[in-house]
Amino acid sequence: MEVKELNKSIREIFQWNYVVPLYQRNYAWSDDEIHQLIRDIYENYIKDPKGFYFIGTLVVLKRKNGDFEVIDGQQRLTTLSLIAKKLDPNLHTSKLQYDSRPEVESFLSTYFQRGEVAVTTTNHLVSHFNEAIEYIENVDLEAEDFKTLHFIDYLKEDSIDEFKNYFFKQVQLVKVEIPSDTDVAHYFEVMNNRGDQLEEHEIVKARLLDKIQVYKTGSAQFSKIWDACSQMNEPIQRLFSKTDRESFFGKEYDSCYFESDKTSKKETENQGNSSLSIERILNGESILIDDEDRDKGDEEAFEAIIDFPNFLMHVLKLYFFDNKALDIPLNGDELLKWFEKLEEKIDPLEFIDKLLFYRVVFDRFIVTVIEDEKSEDNTKWILHKPKRYYNEKQNSNRLIYKNSFEELQEPIIKCLSMLQVTFRTKKYKNYLQEILFWFNEVDDLKIQSKEYLNKLNGLVLETYNSNKNFESLIPLPHYNKGTSTPHFLFNFIDYLYWTESPEKFNFEFKYRNSVEHHLPQSYRNTDNENVLDCLGNLCLVSKSGNSKMNDESPKGKADPKGKYYNENLPAKQLTMYKITNSNGQWGEAEILNHYNDILDLLNRRNEILPIK
Repeated sequence: MEVKELNKSIREIFQWNYVVPLYQRNYAWSDDEIHQLIRDIYENYIKDPKGFYFIGTLVVLKRKNGDFEVIDGQQRLTTLSLIAKKLDPNLHTSKLQYDSRPEVESFLSTYFQRGEVAVTTTNHLVSHFNEAIEYIENVDLEAEDFKTLHFIDYLKEDSIDEFKNYFFKQVQLVKVEIPSDTDVAHYFEVMNNRGDQLEEHEIVKARLLDKIQVYKTGSAQFSKIWDACSQMNEPIQRLFSKTDRESFFGKEYDSCYFESDKTSKKETENQGNSSLSIERILNGESILIDDEDRDKGDEEAFEAIIDFPNFLMHVLKLYFFDNKALDIPLNGDELLKWFEKLEEKIDPLEFIDKLLFYRVVFDRFIVTVIEDEKSEDNTKWILHKPKRYYNEKQNSNRLIYKNSFEELQEPIIKCLSMLQVTFRTKKYKNYLQEILFWFNEVDDLKIQSKEYLNKLNGLVLETYNSNKNFESLIPLPHYNKGTSTPHFLFNFIDYLYWTESPEKFNFEFKYRNSVEHHLPQSYRNTDNENVLDCLGNLCLVSKSGNSKMNDESPKGKADPKGKYYNENLPAKQLTMYKITNSNGQWGEAEILNHYNDILDLLNRRNEILPIK
């Protein structure tokens, strides 16, 4: 068989039925993988609408009934299936089945028949599908430029028929069918045991370690710090032994004293041959402490807002900050490319100093997420710092965590979480780069809460003031962007409402990414069509919340005894609901009055967020 016969278009791929066997894990792609796939397809479409674009391999085994068992490539295949449904509503049958997973079967069947998800679910077998569909519908292809159009909006502008044709005919997979007598279980085990392709940050680590060899010392400390920093979902201090913790972070565990030139001698005397060879590094070995040597403190699970490759890009950009000629991106996918370009100019020991310092800054001054069953999405934002706790009875020290600030902790979390939910894509966190840059001296770890909040508010105001789109926020003609209204604008309004009157609102910033018309679009008539898309009639909700409300009337949504109203709603949405209840209606007058109130709020932004 010639190789060209293996190349199958998306349309050809979905002429067959596929089964994901029980030994395969459930669908688990996150926003990042989905975003990258859609963005890559879209960018190649822009470059060459007539050219072919190959996106990977699909390994399958043909079953006796003619269906294909998916051996490798099910995550990509599943995502392509969901994108295909979004592009072509006439696809009413899923070509994917899941062995012994009826919840998934039912979910996909409903989605392909109706084109929408009926309800939000916490079932772990289904939740990732639900989130993936929501993200596909709302992915912002130019998030780094603060653009607001989403996936489907772009396609409407470019001609959705042209892109559909490209997606189904020009995007191709290499479909490899293994022999029918293959021992599938053994084949799958071999594939898993072979290990994932070496990650770029591991290659970078090995190359920098190779440069350290000329110093004769420092490699063990370098490896220890690198390995700890790479575990973004765990506080950095927790990853060091009790002995090392004081050396690296001071007696109270809350500083950052490590400098490579000061510890090289100590390492030479005490570390012996504990440094790793390049070969051992590439095999994934680590010299971090074992679990038995860790200080068993509060170990609640949390999730960082960024991954290690992207964090490395932030540190690399900060390392070369004085070189204005370099335009280093924050995209972790370009990590190896930029390290190869700048490798000769990087001092490994200086770089590891900065890596550890900025990781300490990141842990203490950037919000992270922990589980919280009481929250609407089972998560909450936290901001914490390490502290040494001395137990007199046991005469021992223990690592604990407390709020990063004794004062203004809540408004700081509000501001940071507002920025995060607005600019959620890991590859374009310009706000994070700006914040990390503030802490360019160790003394800055002692920054006061008032100073930090002032800096954050200044960053938020600059983000608003620099967006030329907001210059059209005037009384007449009113701002009328509908679903294209920037999400930052909604979150900024909520932040102003809360900052001015925190006692009136009790909400948290969440990943709400669907613009809701309080007066539904289905109510459009000659009397109200001019105000339906007005900012005064809009709020930001989750995609599932939008689909639940559908064509519910404004009074139905705002009913205090109804299923949509609660006192924890975002400030703008809650304000709209209270106006509806107070006036007994929500029409043109209420929309325009609320819009003018928002204009007044925005015009007073410098009073509400004073920079001192």
